[in-house]
Amino acid sequence: MKILGLITARGGSKGLPGKNMLNLGGIPLIEHTFRDVCELSDLHRIILSTDIVEAAELANSKFPKIESPFLRPEYLCRDDSNHKDVVQHTLDFLEGNGDVPDAVILFQPTSPFRNLDELKLGLEYLQNGADSVIGVSKVWHHPAEYLYSQANGKLQFIMSEFAGKRRQEYPDIYFDNGAFYGFTVDFFKSKKKFFDENSKMLLMSEKSLIDIDTPFDFAVAKGVFQNYLTNIHDV
Repeated sequence: MKILGLITARGGSKGLPGKNMLNLGGIPLIEHTFRDVCELSDLHRIILSTDIVEAAELANSKFPKIESPFLRPEYLCRDDSNHKDVVQHTLDFLEGNGDVPDAVILFQPTSPFRNLDELKLGLEYLQNGADSVIGVSKVWHHPAEYLYSQANGKLQFIMSEFAGKRRQEYPDIYFDNGAFYGFTVDFFKSKKKFFDENSKMLLMSEKSLIDIDTPFDFAVAKGVFQNYLTNIHDV
């Protein structure tokens, strides 16, 4: 089975300008993803889709497994650009060169705390017949404790049936962490999305809930790196 590892990174970010090249733990943020993906020996190819010249140069100079065969066109780098179109652009490029994969694993550099064993398990799910796999983490704050103000001014819990109950009685709730999307090309072409209600769930650590998009997210990531992890790639 030919599985493509696709790393996607655009230069424009209003929330945190230049985030993919910011220093996290002594290396650019994007390099954490480069290192993780290059450890997955079962990937057929690894392609970087980016408009960031520095990111492409970093991949070319330090990571021979990573290909950067094009700079992503501007229309796929805007704030309103659709990630599905970015994937389709890469598949169209590969089809034009006669090397269409059977499946794709999408890696976003804004999720730097992936665990290598988790990634290998997600890849294994695809190899064993899953049409799509979505990375999730258990939520930090359970929705049973979320509330809102009704039109009459009274408070209402979102999951009112669990109000007043012990946390041990709450059902497990998971969050789409953005750290792993795997899918067959046939699934993607037929569904026009990365996952659906029948997708295989890949349970990842709570660290993978950190998706860096704002200065606060980045501050949290630096704190986790400095005070919680000794070596991000050994934990």
